[in-house]
Amino acid sequence: MSNSAGFEIWLDEAEPALKAWGGFVVSKLTELVGLEIGQKQLKCFFKVPPGFRVKDRQSALDKQKLKRYADPKEQMTDLVGARFVVLLKFDLEIVEKALIEYPGWTRSKDRDPQGEQKDRPKHFDYQSVHYIVRAADDIDIDGVRVPGGMPCEVQIRTLLQHAYAELVHDKFYKGVGHIPPSADRLVARSMALMESTDDMFVQAVRELDGVNKSRADWCTMLDEAVGPLIPEYTPTAQDHDALEILEEFRDLLPSANVDEVKAMLSTPVIAKIKESHAQGNLYAKPIVLLVYWLLTKHPYATGARWPVPALSSGFDKVRTHLGISSR
Repeated sequence: MSNSAGFEIWLDEAEPALKAWGGFVVSKLTELVGLEIGQKQLKCFFKVPPGFRVKDRQSALDKQKLKRYADPKEQMTDLVGARFVVLLKFDLEIVEKALIEYPGWTRSKDRDPQGEQKDRPKHFDYQSVHYIVRAADDIDIDGVRVPGGMPCEVQIRTLLQHAYAELVHDKFYKGVGHIPPSADRLVARSMALMESTDDMFVQAVRELDGVNKSRADWCTMLDEAVGPLIPEYTPTAQDHDALEILEEFRDLLPSANVDEVKAMLSTPVIAKIKESHAQGNLYAKPIVLLVYWLLTKHPYATGARWPVPALSSGFDKVRTHLGISSR
C-alpha cells in the first residue's frame, strides 16, 4: 500500500478523534481563560465565538501530494485547527498564558509575530499567534480515544488581524495566479495601518484603565472615611452625582494627597455631616469630603465649574462652612 493510500485510510479512521481533540482544545482553553479573567468578563472577551474545524479530506490529500511528507500523520499539524479572536494585543497574552500553563497538553510555537518583526522589521504580514498543542497522553473524550501526540493548530488573533485574514489571506496567499505588485503593496500598507491602529487602541485603553483605577480608589477611600457617618448612603461608585464630580475635577485630583483629604474630616466637618445628612443633598454623600478639599485648595475653579446643579444648595453650605464667599 502506498504512503498516500495509507494516509487516506488513516484520515477516515482518525476523523472522530480529530473532532474530539479540536472540541476539547476549544472547550478547555475557553475554560482556562474564564478562570483567569472571571466569567463576567469572559462573556464579551472573545469577539468571535471560539471554534474548531477539521481539515477537509481532499484538502489534506492535496497538501500531502504537494508537500510529500514522509509521515503526514505527524507532520501535517493543521488537520484540526482551533481559533480564538480577541480585541487587542494584550488580550492575546491572556489566551497565550492559559495555553502555555495547562499541563494536559504539550505545545510548541508555530508562529511568533514578535520574533518575525525583530527579524524582518520592515516587513508587514499576517500576524496571528500560532501554537501546535498535542495531547500529552492518550485521552478519552466522550468515548472517543484521542492518541497521545495528536496535534491541533491553535490560532490566536486580534479582531483586526482576523479581519485582515478573512479579507485578503485566502485570495493573496492561497490563491493561484499572478498578484499585481500594486495589490501586494496595498495589503502590506493595510497591515502596517492595522498594527499602528492596534498600538493606539492599546495605549488609549491603558490610559482609560488608569483613570478608572484612580476613580475607583477615590470611591473606596471616601466610602471608608465618610460612609460610617451617613446611614444608608449610596456607595460612591454607584452615585451618578458623585461620579460626575470626580469626572469634572479629575484634572485637579492628581495634586490631591489621600491623607490630606482625609485630614479634612475634622471635628467640625464630622459634626456638620452628622447634622445635615438627614436633609439629603450633598451632605448625604461621602463625596462631600472631597468637595471640602476642592474648595479649600481650588475655590475659584471649583465654584466656576461646579457640575451638579441639583446639589448646589449643599455646595453653598460647604462654602459657607469654610467661610468662602460665593462671589
